[in-house]
Amino acid sequence: MTQQLNDIFLLIEAHRLDFTNTEQVIADYLLSKQKIATIEQLAQQIAVSPASITRFAKKIGLGNFKELIFLYNLSLGADKDDGIQVSSSVTASYHALATKSDSFYREAAVNRFVDAVYAHRVIQFWGLGFNAFVGEDFQFKFTRLGKFVVIFNDQHSISLAAAAAVTDDLIIIASLSGTDVSLTRAAKTAKQNGAHILLITTNEDSPIINQTEETLFAAVLERQEQLGNISPQIPMLIQLDMLYTQYIKRHKQTVKKWLQAESILKEKR
Repeated sequence: MTQQLNDIFLLIEAHRLDFTNTEQVIADYLLSKQKIATIEQLAQQIAVSPASITRFAKKIGLGNFKELIFLYNLSLGADKDDGIQVSSSVTASYHALATKSDSFYREAAVNRFVDAVYAHRVIQFWGLGFNAFVGEDFQFKFTRLGKFVVIFNDQHSISLAAAAAVTDDLIIIASLSGTDVSLTRAAKTAKQNGAHILLITTNEDSPIINQTEETLFAAVLERQEQLGNISPQIPMLIQLDMLYTQYIKRHKQTVKKWLQAESILKEKR
């Protein structure tokens, strides 16, 4: 097998974004953990051709259906193991991610993010899919510090926000892949309207970077680990935690003022 991984379920999730519609059907069936005897039986059960199943096996790095069914049955058996192995696997993955995140840290870039956030009371946060959860975390953290954060989490609202952007607006974009065409187009429009644009991504070749004033690069695990036992937004959240920590460090007095105001409001309740 070409992939150094003995859990087919993680392997399938690691390739999820590359699947065709037919391959998505195959993936969903395998993830449902049904018993499988032959390629013909599987093909009949989910109404696809045996050739499609063979292509699926090769898509996830296996040689043929025999390797697929071997690894599938092996993974089904592993599900019966105790929770210690699961805990160790997840912990190891988080440790690897934390180590890589530390190596990606660029203080100058983080400080430019901090300066931009500090200079703007109103901040737009753009993110699609899982990236929208990153926006919610940003909103929770910085609303407490006196910022008004508006989250745009679908292509239509982002396009409208870009068209309505004016000089000195601050827009933070979170995009794990950094390849979404609609986000790239919206960023270009907002920049032409005079907005300041910041980006958080894992893709150093993202076309969105050309429209931004600064970029934070989040760490990403190897392909076979990337979307398995770690939620995909975690690398982005680590970058936000670094940003938030640096913001508090550099603006202690402002932060103290807002936290005191928050305490007063709680007492009045």
